[in-house]
Amino acid sequence: MGSTTDLGDYQLFVVSRGYINRLQERLAALESKSEEHSLLEVTTGRSRSTDLSDRIPLSTENNEISEQVIKPSASISPYGTAEAQDQRQLNGEGKAPLTNPLAFHTYDFVPSVTGHILFMGTSSNWSFNKRVLTMTHERVKGRPLSMHNLHFAGTEGKVFDLKWDGTRKFTSQDVPDTSALPTKDFALYLINSVKFHCGWLYSLFDEDIFMERFRLFHENPSEYARAEPLWFVHYLLVLAFGKAFVVQSTKSRRPPGGDFFIQAMKLMPDFNFFDCDIIEEMQVLCCAALYLQSVDHIQQAYRLVCSALRHGLEHGIHTEMQSDSLDAAYVQRSRHMFWTLYILERQLISLLGLPLSIADETISARFPDFPGQPQKLEALKIHVDFCRVLAKINQTVYGLEGKLDSRYLGATQSVLKSIATVTERLNKSFEIQASEGMAGISRISAHLHLMQHQCIILTTRPLLYTFLLSRLGHLEVALMHWLQSESVKGLVQMCTESAQQILRILSSLSEQGLLETFLRFDQDAAFTATIALLMAAAIDSSLLPDHTPWTQRAYGLFDEMNSRGNLVANMVAAELKQLEDLLKGFLASNDSRPVVATQGPNTPRQGFMNDIDSGTGSVTDYAEPFSIEPDDDFGLGLNYELSAEQLLNIANSLDIDSLTWPWPEDPMAEDVDDV
Repeated sequence: MGSTTDLGDYQLFVVSRGYINRLQERLAALESKSEEHSLLEVTTGRSRSTDLSDRIPLSTENNEISEQVIKPSASISPYGTAEAQDQRQLNGEGKAPLTNPLAFHTYDFVPSVTGHILFMGTSSNWSFNKRVLTMTHERVKGRPLSMHNLHFAGTEGKVFDLKWDGTRKFTSQDVPDTSALPTKDFALYLINSVKFHCGWLYSLFDEDIFMERFRLFHENPSEYARAEPLWFVHYLLVLAFGKAFVVQSTKSRRPPGGDFFIQAMKLMPDFNFFDCDIIEEMQVLCCAALYLQSVDHIQQAYRLVCSALRHGLEHGIHTEMQSDSLDAAYVQRSRHMFWTLYILERQLISLLGLPLSIADETISARFPDFPGQPQKLEALKIHVDFCRVLAKINQTVYGLEGKLDSRYLGATQSVLKSIATVTERLNKSFEIQASEGMAGISRISAHLHLMQHQCIILTTRPLLYTFLLSRLGHLEVALMHWLQSESVKGLVQMCTESAQQILRILSSLSEQGLLETFLRFDQDAAFTATIALLMAAAIDSSLLPDHTPWTQRAYGLFDEMNSRGNLVANMVAAELKQLEDLLKGFLASNDSRPVVATQGPNTPRQGFMNDIDSGTGSVTDYAEPFSIEPDDDFGLGLNYELSAEQLLNIANSLDIDSLTWPWPEDPMAEDVDDV
């Protein structure tokens, strides 16, 4: 084929023309065999998205031999990267690059244990968990995974028992009932707990208006509940949140505050005909949606948020709202409400892997005023900007053009630059480290930094998934050679270290009693981090020598959530533990040495990544109960946070052609004379 020349720590491959021709012949034979077995007869009706290809052109300089890499013996499976044959018309020779298996695939719809058909969204944590655990189980055990008692098998929305089927048959209990409401002083305590947990994040009620009505309500509760039915529904929803936030421990399948929530839903008017203040209507729908999301009814939450957003758009809250006809106070309330809806909608579409309801290009709404609270305004702006990044990830990294070639790295480069822009403001205004002389971190700083690292993991985990497919034998093992690229390994390493930092932040919150056990965000962050670490350790032990202390810390977090009534956290932890055991079995029966040789001094970390652990690549059982010890040594601590400059350096250093397939293979030797 050619020859190799030693240049210190490097090798120069001299590749022959004959070698290239042999590869092209092999790929042509592979294509013919694939057509004979109908391996690529899927999803032929999809249209191309021009958005990504217009902004990130496909480089064809090194792609003459790019081709779909599917084992000849494979059949259509949930793990393959098969795509429509019409998508093969991507370059002049009809060659198609390897598809991002999380972006454009054939395994979008799966049956649930209840018989319903489930859609697996692209960026969804739920579907990602299902893909990884299912394919790992089939590879290790040689049989399909039993769906019994698995959260992703269609039990979403069934874990908690709200004791309500959605019907609104009129009974004596459906009229406003104030007999079971808390006393005024306890109600104030519950309202203040909602303000603490949600006030810096969402606009769920206008405090001045809400508290004035609260005062009037307690003058004559029954009469006021009848006179102001929408406010009473709003009040019940706030009480439901308050109960959920203050509960210390519960083993009931009915979520804390569920009685108030169901009463509110039964009294909820039909907003298609109910004439009311549009802002209060949207606030009520947002309260209901956020509660539903917290109790694992994510699709129902999404519908309510979209309903509120549509009603708001009808009233122009997405515009600048500059008119002499508009009252200044109404404009401010509208702006608060729009950005709350925007944040909720963007987060839910990322969780579900769905398209946007409103494009950023159509939004001209200004941010609301926060007199005397500049930090609160800055927090809102940063929060919105990270939500914009989430949308960009969905549209590019997980879009229809999500190919694992120059376009994927081009999209990743663009997203990382966007994250870097937001990070510069984040680190300036909300450092993760506490002020000098003070212990712990603030809840708002923690939330924003968690968002940053989740954006990084969402952007880079298609690589983790592809490498795990290759490691388990579902794709060509030779794909692991991509880890020899500084660009590629740097991205995977950054994904791993972001996952570690998420667990550090959550552990710090837990130590302060600030871990969010009802709202969904901390649970999703813990899952995102843990599954990434399990995958990285299985792919190559040089990425993470020993995941054990990290996963043990994660299980401790899930245990705390479960003890406070979060039943989903327990199911998610069990599924992660099952994945861990499967990977342990795989590593035990396969060579667990690093698949890719350790890099020389010119590593992808480029001076800013740091090793955390120093153990061997093993997956062990836990002999002790999961716990979180404040004095655990996790290396860098919270000082790890990447700067904007470092993120830009990563983005600018990406070699867009790093994912060109195939790499030269040593065994295919040929005379140098053919060169």
